[in-house]
Amino acid sequence: MATQIWRRRRRPAAEATAPTAAVTDTRRRRWDTTRVRRFQRHDGLSAFVWLVAWTITLVLLFGIALTWGGANPHNNIVHAVLRAGTWLATPFHDVFRNADARKELTENWLFAAGVYLVVGRVLAWLLRW
Repeated sequence: MATQIWRRRRRPAAEATAPTAAVTDTRRRRWDTTRVRRFQRHDGLSAFVWLVAWTITLVLLFGIALTWGGANPHNNIVHAVLRAGTWLATPFHDVFRNADARKELTENWLFAAGVYLVVGRVLAWLLRW
């Protein structure tokens, strides 16, 4: 968009005064406005879906960091994050198997976080149309 504005400003004055330039310019303006509408940012619902997907992903990543950091699971905050992460990653519980419980949790929760991000992005994209 910024490059198109820049190009429009650099147009020679002789081209802008030509009678055919007005027709071309209105066509270009119509195309630009449809392009802006089509590729607009998020509306309310799609932004909410995208925010929820990021929140879920951050909870899972924070849970992984707490697990690898050796946080005290009896702390209320750590316990709440790990319970929320366990609940969010339940559908992906045994996708990867590993002898080390920490590595298994990391693999499954990272996979869950990736799936949530991809699904959230696709839903947000679909809701913008």
